Amino acid sequence: MGRKAIDRERKPLTDRAKKWVRELTPRLQDKDLSKLTLDELAELAGKSKSTIYTYFSTKEEIFLTITQLVLDDLRGGILSGEVSGNDMGEALSDILLSIGKGIEGISIGYLEQLQKYFPDIWSVIQVYTEEVLTVLAMIYEKGMTEGTFKKFNVSLLTALDRHFVMNIMTDASRFSQQGMSLKDLVQEYLEMRLSALR
Repeated sequence: MGRKAIDRERKPLTDRAKKWVRELTPRLQDKDLSKLTLDELAELAGKSKSTIYTYFSTKEEIFLTITQLVLDDLRGGILSGEVSGNDMGEALSDILLSIGKGIEGISIGYLEQLQKYFPDIWSVIQVYTEEVLTVLAMIYEKGMTEGTFKKFNVSLLTALDRHFVMNIMTDASRFSQQGMSLKDLVQEYLEMRLSALR
């Protein structure tokens, strides 16, 4: 059993600390997150317990930091350009492929566990998802107005996108057994979405 973290103020993450937190992410993909202790996380990160306790008092803080780092990267690549450019099919493709690239190495099972065991962390993912859905709705509307896309109900399209993120991308039992990665799933969804819109 891991030792109890001493109540004290934690240091803000340095760039070096962010680097090893990012490097920890792939090592968590096949772990039972609900059972990991801070001591086990220190071992997985290749850091001393005192280093872990310098920055984090709970494993939830580590998982939240990982989530925020991934989402910050995704925001930079996805929400910065939003609906610029002329080809809305290309804009949609760029966003979904950026998501696929940004989540490369994150397993469906890992996301499923965040949703199941860590609702506060999952709510951060939900906020990000809503941001992306807003951008997608703008792309759909602009594409339909310009004639790039067929006419569909935009609310229905974004509801399907939300369902994909919240329910399908976290269904490890269905897709992991088929040997699909999260990136594979996003790419197939992109193909189906573009095929339907065009």
